[in-house]
Amino acid sequence: MKRRRAFTASLVAIAWAIAGGPAVGQPAAPVKPPASQGPRVATVPFALDHNRLMVDVDLVRADGTARRAQAWLDTGSQFLGLGERLARDLGLDVTPLERAKTREVAELEGPTPRVMVGGLELDMTGIKVGVHTGVSVRPGVTAELNLPASALRRDHVVLDYPARRLTVARPGVLEPRGTPVPCLVNGDTGLLMVAATIDGEMVQLGVDTGSAGTWVSTALTQRWQTRHPDWPSAVGAVGSTNFWGIPLEAGGVLIRLPELALGPLRVRDVALLGLDPGLFDWYSKKSAGPVAGFLGANVLRRFRLEIDYPNRMTYWEAGAQTGPNDLDIVGLAVRQESDGGYSVAGIVARDGKSTVEGVRAGDALLRVGPLATAGAPMGAVVDALRGTPGEVRTLTLGRDGREITVTATVRRLP
Repeated sequence: MKRRRAFTASLVAIAWAIAGGPAVGQPAAPVKPPASQGPRVATVPFALDHNRLMVDVDLVRADGTARRAQAWLDTGSQFLGLGERLARDLGLDVTPLERAKTREVAELEGPTPRVMVGGLELDMTGIKVGVHTGVSVRPGVTAELNLPASALRRDHVVLDYPARRLTVARPGVLEPRGTPVPCLVNGDTGLLMVAATIDGEMVQLGVDTGSAGTWVSTALTQRWQTRHPDWPSAVGAVGSTNFWGIPLEAGGVLIRLPELALGPLRVRDVALLGLDPGLFDWYSKKSAGPVAGFLGANVLRRFRLEIDYPNRMTYWEAGAQTGPNDLDIVGLAVRQESDGGYSVAGIVARDGKSTVEGVRAGDALLRVGPLATAGAPMGAVVDALRGTPGEVRTLTLGRDGREITVTATVRRLP
């Protein structure tokens, strides 16, 4: 019973894991006309933090002026999530949050705010809005809101990871380029899925820019481990597979695939985490059909990816096929707490042995080398744990009211 409650709590955490982070409001400015009268294509730069795509957008206040904010583009979510400060600044009624028992997140009533990317207005019709306590919409994320798949489902979108550029265009404006791979799209939520081939088996996977790494069902990882005991594996999330540091991650099966295929494309050396199939049963309900996992940004960032939502087609153009050092890292999963500090959520085990001695799950992670973790984005903390195998990282931990120092070795995981 306790395990089921923990799993359900993890699903709730993931379900509402839809954006957050500080951004400075811009001076009042007039808002451009609606989408039908505005530009038909817009291109803006984006940044990556823990592989999560962060882009500036403009929202409309109650008085009609624009408010700029940083958004996390999450194609694995159908809801618009706002940090409380942003929601209040937009003039939204946050009473449901004030009345919520946990006062962490609540669904708002009323119209969905208008959102623009580079002056192009997105179609927010029918999209539900959740508001999260505080400035950011989720601990560890450097954005004030998320931009869900549902906001893009009627457009042609280019996620150019190598060039760090996002393009949103009306249907028929862009001439596609890259290797075509058909996709399925849920017309209500905007979530999309593609067929991948792994170990000779066709697997349906979501395409999830909101996830730093790739997660799949343990039904798959168990089959792969039986067939290929030589494929590197371990237990516990780390690096890109360390999504939030929720309990679900600690017991996940960490495995490194030699290759997966998307149509004629080959993606080599892919690390992923295998988790309870129930998670993907839940994910499938908001997707275009049953999926056995989702491709995260550890794979997506290797490509210039076009998503032609109306025509149900994706186009993939490979950039530098980097990635082998993604899990060259100290074997810790981390979690940002509500006060901005970090804790150790789990420790990777290989062959039944911990890969990091002297650290306990639940320890406060105060510093990684010179980096003070409190208030830092999750990407900075995870990056500080990375390095070349054999290097060491000095960890300053808090335990039982005292500070301790541990020297940890960077390893190639799994």
